[in-house]
Order: sequence, then structure tokens, then C-alpha cells
Amino acid sequence: MVLGMTLLGTGCWGTHSEEPPIHIVHNMDQQERGDPQDRNDFFADHRFMRKPPEGTVAVGLLKDDDHLHRGIGPDGKISDELPASLELNEALLDRGRERYGIYCAPCHGDAGYGDGLATRRGGGMAVAPANLHMPGLQPAPLGYFYRVITLGKGQMRPYAAQVPVDDRWAIAAWVRVLQVSHRASAGDIPSDAQANSGRRAP
Repeated sequence: MVLGMTLLGTGCWGTHSEEPPIHIVHNMDQQERGDPQDRNDFFADHRFMRKPPEGTVAVGLLKDDDHLHRGIGPDGKISDELPASLELNEALLDRGRERYGIYCAPCHGDAGYGDGLATRRGGGMAVAPANLHMPGLQPAPLGYFYRVITLGKGQMRPYAAQVPVDDRWAIAAWVRVLQVSHRASAGDIPSDAQANSGRRAP
């Protein structure tokens, strides 16, 4: 009997048939499906597209690092340090300078004094952009600037949709560079840098 079944099974190999296939289990071969925006009367709202369960987070979008994504340190306060995933180096500052020039300088000015081109066109702006060197912003922690870029403040709209997370931190670091340079004197410039610029400390 086993030999007969084997011969029967091998006899089907390589053959062709015009008859429809035999479906033993229909639920996987013939099932109702719908495309986005299709109607489905099974549900009360008649939509095929279902809302994800509450609390669903897409893969890669959990954003569970409060420091990186919200500027909040382990102590629950706005952090004055870069997140652990970012290193303060020349590449980061170069990126921050470049992104600042694109997104921030039109209003805040190249040096951060709130005198960008947008303030001088069409009669100026109803509310002047912040001067990043004002005494109230000098001691502001690094995370403060990250949060303002992310969430917006006053008349400034949020830039989270335009500027990625790492770039927001890079801009915040560059703002700190501008602030430090505002308070610096010629004596703070290293001697080799003075030689290259032709300047000498008094």
C-alpha cells in the first residue's frame, strides 16, 4: 500500500492541469480584504482602516530617552549637557553652525543678536526675535535651547518637523559658542590662533 501511494504521488510531478486547484483549507486562499479608504460594513464606522490600539508606538519611534528627545536630565531638570549619544567635537559644532545659518540666522542674525534679515524686510517683525546674548539667556542650560527649537516659544514656531533631533542639539551647542564668544576678550584667544589671525592680545 505504501508503494502504491508513493507511485501515485510521484505520478503528479511535472504534470499540468486545466482544472482549478483543490483547496483543502479555504481561509488562507480566499479571504476578504480591503484597501485603504475601502468601505467595510462589518465595522460600525464602515472603514477597513482601523485605529491602532491606544499606546501603540511605531518601531524606532519610542523616544524613551528623555535627555535626547526632551532635553530633560536624570534629575528631572532641563539639562546643561549634551546627551550621551552625542560628542562635543568640531564636526558637531560645524554642523550646528551650518544648521543655525539655515534655520536661525534669518531671524536671530548670524551672531545671535536678533537682527537677522527677516527683521529688516517688509517693515520688520511685530515681535523682535530674541537676542541670544541677553542676560536672561546667558545662563540658560543647553537643553533650554533644544526645547525652544523643538517646541517653539512665543512667536517662534516649533522646528521639530524640519530639524532632526541631533541637529537641534548641534544648533544648541553652536548657540553656546556664540554666547561664549560674546563674552570673550582677545586674551582668551590661544596664541596660535592669534598668530593665524594677525591679532595680539593687549
